[in-house]
Amino acid sequence: MDWQKRMNQAMEYIENNLSNKIDYNSAAQFMNCSEWEFRRIFSFLAQIPLSEYVRSRRLTMAALDIQKGAKIIDIAQRYGYESQAAFSRAFSKLHGLAPSLARDKGVTLNPYPRLTFKLVLMEGITVEKDSNQRASIIGGGDVGFAISVDKDQRTIHKTNEHFWDIKGNDVIGTMALPLYGAFISEEKCQLFGDISDKKVLEIGCGTGRSLQYIGEKKASELWGIDISNEQIVKAKEHLTSCNLSANLICSPMEEDCGIPRDYFDIVYSVYGIGWTTDLEGTFKRIASYLKKDGVFIFSWSHPIHKCVAVEGDMLSFKKCYFDEGWYSVALDGDAISLSDRKLSTYVNALAKTGFAIEEMIEESDNEILESIHSKFAQKAKMIPVTFVIKARKI
Repeated sequence: MDWQKRMNQAMEYIENNLSNKIDYNSAAQFMNCSEWEFRRIFSFLAQIPLSEYVRSRRLTMAALDIQKGAKIIDIAQRYGYESQAAFSRAFSKLHGLAPSLARDKGVTLNPYPRLTFKLVLMEGITVEKDSNQRASIIGGGDVGFAISVDKDQRTIHKTNEHFWDIKGNDVIGTMALPLYGAFISEEKCQLFGDISDKKVLEIGCGTGRSLQYIGEKKASELWGIDISNEQIVKAKEHLTSCNLSANLICSPMEEDCGIPRDYFDIVYSVYGIGWTTDLEGTFKRIASYLKKDGVFIFSWSHPIHKCVAVEGDMLSFKKCYFDEGWYSVALDGDAISLSDRKLSTYVNALAKTGFAIEEMIEESDNEILESIHSKFAQKAKMIPVTFVIKARKI
């Protein structure tokens, strides 16, 4: 069964019947399941009850009808409300204003986007529960459903900030130096060189483990930025316990947050850059933080790794490499929002923002690789899992 196709056919049926009485049993038949099972599947994948999704979509379409000049009482009846007063209450709750005000030019509404589902690949490294190790949630192995979402920066930030505040470390853990990823280590690559007396900034500092590594290498100043206030609190506590101090800032990496310009010798990010909603804008900001000839080092899950799954002794493509759309994935009762970018997207963004690439690493460290026996390691012997780029500000 093509689950992705059938689920989206069910969503198409619902979308086409928003102004009618929806027969949820008919929607469920696209998935060959009962109405109860269909509601459960939808709620699990979308992290929202089906009834709430339909209500939000109806109110979104109602706003469009109002702006086209239709009578409010007619719109209320069209979308299943028994009275104009009930419709107005529901409309105001979603959009933050009365239906009559939605006709005004320049008003800001809160439309709920139509959901579509697609398959993504997710795989974790099999390790013992350890807060210092991250499962590669952006890797590729197990096939699961994701929801295609609009690239709305505010919504994506809210989703990811909430996840890292509430469940991040328990579900994903952290990847920290000296590891750049599952099978690449700074101890072997030596990309940083001598960092004594250097001013260093980390993008996506998490709980401070990488800053600890840098601090123990005698950097003169430690700075970190993270979208999650909970991560910042944990980083402060951890670094204090290590007798280290750092300037830590809670902010999305895309925004101006008071980080000094032309100040740092090194900016780095370990599995942090991929969370940005504006790659080129983020690279431009990072370039502004660096002194001339300053170094930028970052790692992320290799994009080809996200496209290929292990099936027995074979590798099978499960996702289009060129698909860079945003999607939301349910994790442990919560959700994260991500986009899978091509390697050329990272390279071109660096070139456009004033960086020259000095080195790129894709190869796994055989010593680390041989110490792990799993499908994840098996795949890593054939295709890259992580990539690391070292670039210099021109």
